Amino acid sequence: MIRLFLAIALFAIWGCSEEHIKVDYSKLRFEGRKPMRVSVDSSKVQGNGFVREVDLRYATQWGDTLNVSVLEFKGDVYALDYYTNSGRFQGAHSILRGKYLEQSIRADYRIFVFRHDSFRRYERRTLENFVRSVPGVRIGFPQEFLSLPFEHRETGRTTIQTKNFLGVKSFFPVLEQSYTDDNLAWNVARSWDLVEESRYLEWVKQLKRTNPRNIEQDEDVCYFTAGDGARGMATQLSGGRVVVVWGYMDWPDLNQKFLVAGDRIFEARY
Repeated sequence: MIRLFLAIALFAIWGCSEEHIKVDYSKLRFEGRKPMRVSVDSSKVQGNGFVREVDLRYATQWGDTLNVSVLEFKGDVYALDYYTNSGRFQGAHSILRGKYLEQSIRADYRIFVFRHDSFRRYERRTLENFVRSVPGVRIGFPQEFLSLPFEHRETGRTTIQTKNFLGVKSFFPVLEQSYTDDNLAWNVARSWDLVEESRYLEWVKQLKRTNPRNIEQDEDVCYFTAGDGARGMATQLSGGRVVVVWGYMDWPDLNQKFLVAGDRIFEARY
């Protein structure tokens, strides 16, 4: 009951909405040049949480243009979800699409897509400077990931889920990170933000619960099987964050990983 009251209080104070600074895209300059065209389209479906697409066109040189598409989402978590899971983007690498090169940068709840002639290459720093000129923009990995353990991370195995989590419907966005150490493999996930207890319980009801052996059980922890022999543990921490750990290991080892992850996520500022 105390955990529920804390969650409700903090959820009310923190809230789940993100404050977005309004931007007049017609005033954004690329290397001192104003856009020669600005158009807005909210009809395109660009993933979960998509709001609109703003298309800008710049005349960069005689007979040469740069097209910039700004995809806006309801929040950082949805932009990151689409950026990492849609298969459309390759991080800092350029993608050749027909006669054009495409480069992309994710910044908070926006994704900037630069499209230009394949013979006209732009330095990454030049494009980043343009993105940083947007009022209130933040480039870089979300602070929320800093609460996940750093030891034994698998490179390139960081993701985000907004619709489904562990094969069932998710009622809240989660961040995931995979880990390996010798013959052990496991995953740690945390909710992006604070979660109402009712939403957490709705998700837990879908899991295949089990009774672990060789560890002392905690009544606030859900013990479950995740398929293919993987075991898992989940709980809602005081304050509202959800932490989940699952992997191919015995219950004592998994429980140790769970305790470490829970402490890190509970003490995190974000």
